[in-house]
Amino acid sequence: ASYNAFNQSLTLNPTLPVMDAKNPNLFNYINTGFSGAYNPVEELRTVLDGTEGKYLDWNAAFKLNILENLSTQVTLAQQSSDFFDFNFTPSYNTGAINGNSGRNSAGRNYKKSDQYVFEWTGNYKQSFGRHNINVLGGYAYNYFLYSGMNAGNQNFPSDVLTYNNLGSGQYDVPIPTNPQPGDYTFRSVGSYKNDAKLIAFFGRVNYDLANKYYASASLRYEGSSKFGRLNKWGYFPALSLGWRIMEEDFFPKASWINDLKLRADYGETGNQDFGSYLSLDTYQGYGYFAFNGASYQVWGPSQNTNYDLRWEKAQNLNFGVDFDLFQRKISGSINYYVRTNKDLLGSYNVPVPPFVLTTTFANVGTMKNSGLEVQLNAKILTQKDFSYSVSFAGASNSNKFVSFSNDIYKGQNFQFMSYMPSPGSPGPAQRLEEGRRIGSFYMYESAGIDATGRLMVYDKDNNIIPGNTAKEEDKRFVGNGLPLFTASLGQNFTYKNFDLSVFLRGSFKYDLFNTTAFYLGTPVTQSGANVLKSAYGNGKYAALTNAETYSTLSDYFLEKGDFVKIDNITIGYNIKPPVKQISSIRVYAVARNLYTFTKFTTGDPEAISVNGLTPGINTSLSYYPSTAQFLAGLQVKF
Repeated sequence: ASYNAFNQSLTLNPTLPVMDAKNPNLFNYINTGFSGAYNPVEELRTVLDGTEGKYLDWNAAFKLNILENLSTQVTLAQQSSDFFDFNFTPSYNTGAINGNSGRNSAGRNYKKSDQYVFEWTGNYKQSFGRHNINVLGGYAYNYFLYSGMNAGNQNFPSDVLTYNNLGSGQYDVPIPTNPQPGDYTFRSVGSYKNDAKLIAFFGRVNYDLANKYYASASLRYEGSSKFGRLNKWGYFPALSLGWRIMEEDFFPKASWINDLKLRADYGETGNQDFGSYLSLDTYQGYGYFAFNGASYQVWGPSQNTNYDLRWEKAQNLNFGVDFDLFQRKISGSINYYVRTNKDLLGSYNVPVPPFVLTTTFANVGTMKNSGLEVQLNAKILTQKDFSYSVSFAGASNSNKFVSFSNDIYKGQNFQFMSYMPSPGSPGPAQRLEEGRRIGSFYMYESAGIDATGRLMVYDKDNNIIPGNTAKEEDKRFVGNGLPLFTASLGQNFTYKNFDLSVFLRGSFKYDLFNTTAFYLGTPVTQSGANVLKSAYGNGKYAALTNAETYSTLSDYFLEKGDFVKIDNITIGYNIKPPVKQISSIRVYAVARNLYTFTKFTTGDPEAISVNGLTPGINTSLSYYPSTAQFLAGLQVKF
């Protein structure tokens, strides 16, 4: 399915007719000058675009108790999916008539993925007086297989068969005597197949003494076919310690402390979530090359080899405390974490020569996160017919990108990110730099709008100049798109047979770049459209009227992304079962994504991702509105 109709709602004049005024039997052809503009009603009524999907997901476990305290288990599983996409644009579609010489077009795209799992574990439990031990060991094998094909054509003799007879399309060119680049046009056929294997040997030992001292140690030895021949295997240890300190004789006795536990843990995990064969010397076709009056099909390397490609590792260090207080009316945990990601996988620029191509997939980056996590639960009021409880969770995050280099690859200390598309040449909006938080906006600092409607900015010497005269050295760090704090608040009420829960959550202390306002929300971007000045209101974007600075990236378009969302409200009522065979009956209603409190001016701030290396910005005008959901249901337990 296509959601591009929502994009059109941002740019099209809503008074444009759906049908052609001169020929009411044809849809109105829309060409506004914006890239990709089309008649959304015609698209939805004439174009076929969708997918047919099948899923298979099963697992089976076989357990054998060898001794009283010794057992073994074998698990088999499979996850498979098949997707068969289709698309067809008929010859009478106005886009085909005006932009494709009246040719209809169709295509199919088949994608299949399979994962096969085999796991064998053994488990031993034993208690010796106050000593309790649990030992687990095992082996796991995962095989991943991906395959697919695609085909497309144009200029079918009829629209009747849509995408069901691709071979009847006539828009292909016979192989010429002397083929040249560009001889082949639309007819397309492609296919692929790749696989990967993941094998793991693992063990874990859990120990506790008198329910007071706790220790757990584990080790995973994992191998992946995706890595270079020198580094397919990796060791991933983990160790955790716990101490229920309130059980100690020296701990002061207090009736208001019901439980208090200190804990610390360290662990390493590996990441191999990327494509297959990226360490190998793979080849591809490069079309035709003319030499001495003849053309030859070119076949050559498609990537640089990297036999040293290895596991990306995450090192996690945590210190925490768990507690129950006041006859367990208040409970919670506090956790401080430090997470370091080393040998980050990615494509990096390399010199040619000695390399064949300009980029190599390698382990280079290092990133560090640290912060505090708090979880609190409180039973505020508990009576016969009424109860009220609250849960709160909050987290802070300090982030720093440590390095772009390693022992082999020496990169520069920064990389431009978030390149903005045309119109104009805005360039990158963010910069990833060693020693700085990811998601840092790097652009001009706004000095407001002058009397002629130009965007004014500060240069490197803090002089105020027009945005279109600023140079690269005038840019500076002006904000960040990664939230510094996140929090949630849940409230639960019961009154006799009624229950009510309200869940709020939010993110705080971060910026969002308003891409919609930058491209569409100012008078200068709509200078050729018949738009009333009042449509822009009295906000700051209405003042930007001069075309000289319309594509200047600056923090003028940065807005606070902070929000608090009424995420879920659920109300229910328990009905007394009419027969003893039914244990309970409950009717309920749910409202989700009910309202968002925010100063962000263009929709739901959560529509802009704050994950990955470019948080806080959307580099396209792709748009799908945030929706509220209302549900009603019935629960019956027997």
